[in-house]
Amino acid sequence: MIQSSVVTQPRVGANPGAPLVRHHARVPGKDTNIGAKRAREARAALGLGTAEPVPCILTTLERDAAVPVALAALPAQIAGCVWSGAGRALVWANGAQPPARVRFTLAHELGHLRCGHDAHLAIDSFETLSGVTSDAREVQANAFAAELLMPAAGVRALVDSGEPTLETVVLLAAHFGVSTIAALYRLNTLGLAARYARLKEEIDGGLHVEVWERLDPPRPDDALERLRAEDLPRLSPAIAGSALAALLDGAASADEVAALIGCEAGLVARAAGLVGA
Repeated sequence: MIQSSVVTQPRVGANPGAPLVRHHARVPGKDTNIGAKRAREARAALGLGTAEPVPCILTTLERDAAVPVALAALPAQIAGCVWSGAGRALVWANGAQPPARVRFTLAHELGHLRCGHDAHLAIDSFETLSGVTSDAREVQANAFAAELLMPAAGVRALVDSGEPTLETVVLLAAHFGVSTIAALYRLNTLGLAARYARLKEEIDGGLHVEVWERLDPPRPDDALERLRAEDLPRLSPAIAGSALAALLDGAASADEVAALIGCEAGLVARAAGLVGA
């Protein structure tokens, strides 16, 4: 259990020294409930427990969910995207970003697939993944990613009855392999952070960096943590000999790949340009 101290800050209308009362979780909307439910179903189907961290989200997609992944150095504003059609799917993610961000992106894109979203999805930006969206499909995918990576049962089991501190948030982020702000959002969604605004100010001010350095909590030992810039682009073994691989390796042109997969050449060329092919 992650220990956290109870805050005894006086409040207007409260007895001096009385502890802050934990606020109730916000009532989740329909789309949030749909995404979380699909994540719980996915955890069961993929052999994950109800509270444990995902050992390696990349392995979960590629091996357990049979969804090939392409990791590439995409433009900074792009988080990732998913393509699906004819019973097949392919997830793209910006592998140049920190592992915690890539984990959430992969979980988000898997959420689109598990929630049954159609193939006509926009490319996901980091703004979208941070919750700045009213698109029902994106809300569902975000809720899916949050529950998949930080299951409610696991978060509640790690946070004691005291009010979480910045140290609590950092330890939670390290345990589940997510960013500090993602861990705080999750605590807030579950009604476990009455001091959410203060903690967010501290994170926005960069105070969590010193906490990470001081506590030095263990990070997940997964494929994304070991990924190096020179490994990009990285394709799943299932598509290593594909037309996409040939395009990225320079063994085939955009026109040749377009003819092979029955796609507009201009679209292939634009997609290839994103990853420098």
